[in-house]
Amino acid sequence: MMTLGLLLAAAVRLPAVEDAAVFENHCASCHGNDGRARTAQGRKMKAKDLRESRLTDAEIERQIREGSRSKKGVSVMPAVGKDMTEDEIKAAIRAVKAFRPHEAH
Repeated sequence: MMTLGLLLAAAVRLPAVEDAAVFENHCASCHGNDGRARTAQGRKMKAKDLRESRLTDAEIERQIREGSRSKKGVSVMPAVGKDMTEDEIKAAIRAVKAFRPHEAH
């Protein structure tokens, strides 16, 4: 019974590890490992501090898949979704939301 409990506990934690790995591989170069966008690339692209993000899951997914442009039409976030699986996109959405203070566990 104890073994089952440990396995279930490990399974519950696994997505957070996966989410962090996906974020690190696809997002951290601009948004930083802390989500604050204080990287050289983040400053250059004027990336947003993810702790302040209030986008819905659908809006985050759209930005991952399509990128985003300024009002002048300049790319401010590349479309990174083309290099990601569906599960990785879902993991990235969870990772982005995890930086929000009210989403913290």
